[in-house]
Amino acid sequence: MLTKLQAYYGEHLTISTDRPQHYYWFVDQDGKRFGIAKSRVSSDELSLLNSLFTQGSAESPLSPRQLFWKNVLSGEHPETETESSFRFIHFFLKNPLSDQEAFMEAVSGIFPSEVTVLFITSQYGVLIEPKPDEREELPYDQVKPVLTGDFYTDLDLFLGMWIRDYKEAPDQYHLERELFSSVRPFLPAQEVYSREDLVPYLLLTQLGKSALYFISQLIPEELYGDRDLIQSIKVYLECNMNLSMAAKKLYIHRNSLQYRVDKFIEKTGIDVKQFKPAMAVYQALISREGTSR
Repeated sequence: MLTKLQAYYGEHLTISTDRPQHYYWFVDQDGKRFGIAKSRVSSDELSLLNSLFTQGSAESPLSPRQLFWKNVLSGEHPETETESSFRFIHFFLKNPLSDQEAFMEAVSGIFPSEVTVLFITSQYGVLIEPKPDEREELPYDQVKPVLTGDFYTDLDLFLGMWIRDYKEAPDQYHLERELFSSVRPFLPAQEVYSREDLVPYLLLTQLGKSALYFISQLIPEELYGDRDLIQSIKVYLECNMNLSMAAKKLYIHRNSLQYRVDKFIEKTGIDVKQFKPAMAVYQALISREGTSR
């Protein structure tokens, strides 16, 4: 039944929204909660829906832990002190989920420590992760494939900074969400993003057109026509100038990549095997990408 309603109401049917007051809420026979935009429901349809489903509340029921963190992010300061550090892992879904409860259960199964999941909108939420006692962190690059495979939707994960003070939490949360959202359209596809991944793009977003043009011209214009060369250099730099790793990612032989790196150095006079020149070239490449969008 829910599938048929989704087909009929389309984007006007949701399971989570930051404007719950604009929706009629219902619970189906399986206990799943959903809402339909009031602007799309006629009086006759509302009567039919009320006869088929139980009316739900505008707010999803929250666990005590979820309610605690929702209050913290709203600016309330708990009387108790934190026992350990925590951080926010922001997740952005390409499409809304049909079952948020199943998503939360999947997250709980992946993380060794107790993680709190909060959905802020139907396509954005945050995981609050306490710092594990073990030295070895969870392999976060494995989290995305598990979740996307189970729920048939793509998502972006951004790891925030470890903090201890609840008073810092609201500002840190909003800052991380705002900055990641601002550069997300420009980031290369990868399993998980950390703060250092954002820095080059944050710097570029603060520059004017003349500065972006100046940086992009570090590489001769004619070289941009050689897509294989430019892509090879970009991947090489993103792989920390590791020839073997980059060649594997590009599906080419290591010697072929070495030839392209040497060719780039010869054509530009810029030794991308060294840190400062490599950093400048990488900024030029992503600057060019940014101005071409």
